[in-house]
Amino acid sequence: MKSRLFHFAIICAALFATAACQKLDEPVPDTACTINALKCYVYYDTGNWNTSKELDALSGTYNAERGIISYTFPDDPTLYNRESLSRCRLEASIPATARLVEVDAMGVELDQGIGGMRNLYNKTIYFKVIAANGDAKNYQVSFKVQ
Repeated sequence: MKSRLFHFAIICAALFATAACQKLDEPVPDTACTINALKCYVYYDTGNWNTSKELDALSGTYNAERGIISYTFPDDPTLYNRESLSRCRLEASIPATARLVEVDAMGVELDQGIGGMRNLYNKTIYFKVIAANGDAKNYQVSFKVQ
């Protein structure tokens, strides 16, 4: 009985020893830090917050290499004026493993994300997209009214 228990203990120890020698197969962190879409929602009707205009900010001038976007709102003063553009929301599409951080003009982090209501009347927004491996790309979006 003692020899069987001894052999069982040796076999268990050998199994644990060989299992401990295996390396973990860790995935390589993603390096994608690009912006795929940038939508601007303008809430022009204060009586109905479900009413908004969706605009594609990347449809303006977009230099993907430098991360500079310039968007001019359509020439419609009834929908796009100082009052309505003070009630805007931005929505960005980035890689699933990346995160977006709003920064100021000097690159100092302000907040996570760019959501929430904001005034886009002749404003410039700065943010960076940070990949899973830590790589980052800075973006500057200028909104103008005709």
